[in-house]
Amino acid sequence: MPKKKGPWIDLKKLREEKKWIQEEAAEKLGFTRSYLSAIENGRRGISIKVMEKIIKVFDVKYEDFYGD
Repeated sequence: MPKKKGPWIDLKKLREEKKWIQEEAAEKLGFTRSYLSAIENGRRGISIKVMEKIIKVFDVKYEDFYGD
């Protein structure tokens, strides 16, 4: 499988680690549940603005978006 390029993080995994349902995480991020679902399922990309919200809400680092 080709390696994903650009910003990417397993948002669903992060959300589940916090034990948040999609509605709860979406509210904290300022998204709709359907928008969050689209990101989690790879149907939507992650912009810098979205990345900044995820970093703040989930307390992750910028580097986490680029992996190994």
